Amino acid sequence: MTEIAPALRHIDVDRIGPVWIRDGTSDYAVFEQIFLTEEFNISTAPQFAWIRAAYDRLIAAGETPLVIDCGANIGLSTLYFALHLPAARIVGIEPARDNAQLARKNTQHNPLIEIVEAAVHDRETGLALVDPHAEKFAYRVREAQAGAQGAIAAVTIDGLMRRYGATRNLIVKVDIEGGEDTLFRSHTGWLDRTDLLIAETHDWLFPGQGTSRTLFTAIAGRKFEVIQKGEYMSFFFQ
Repeated sequence: MTEIAPALRHIDVDRIGPVWIRDGTSDYAVFEQIFLTEEFNISTAPQFAWIRAAYDRLIAAGETPLVIDCGANIGLSTLYFALHLPAARIVGIEPARDNAQLARKNTQHNPLIEIVEAAVHDRETGLALVDPHAEKFAYRVREAQAGAQGAIAAVTIDGLMRRYGATRNLIVKVDIEGGEDTLFRSHTGWLDRTDLLIAETHDWLFPGQGTSRTLFTAIAGRKFEVIQKGEYMSFFFQ
């Protein structure tokens, strides 16, 4: 049976313009979380002054601040970062093709935004969607067998930094439905070149699997302060 694509509608957002979402999906809940509840608005935290100072230093040095949005979904978080950090390059990483296509539609007006159809991982390999029929915000990936059809490309944080010529990450946001267990299991030196890590953990979704353990192991021993707002923990590195 052919799956019928959900109807698109747009919502006008101040200083952004029309944002497109799919009726009958989780898109509106994501819109509400980002633009109405503003879970990424951590500007009232005293530590946010460190991020603003880092942003200004990079610009003064002639660099373009880099924000990597892992789990960009339909590009709404990407747009939010671009709205508040207008001189930054925002790279949205999204493995699901339908989400990535809509993310491109939502961000096409901003030349500093790029949507990469891939999954973030600790190494470059082939991946596959675990449940392509999950809610639009809940796609997961796993390592695919060599030569498997429909494999999804994996990208690493280090590789993205090289691609965009960045010496540091201003922000790395990670909301990858339990994929944090593989992202943080190895090759985490990029954390030492990151000013702010925003992460949602998913132990509540996968009890007994310990998907957050590698994250906390990776940041242990590094100098940081943390706040929580809504679903997200923000780790400010010093």
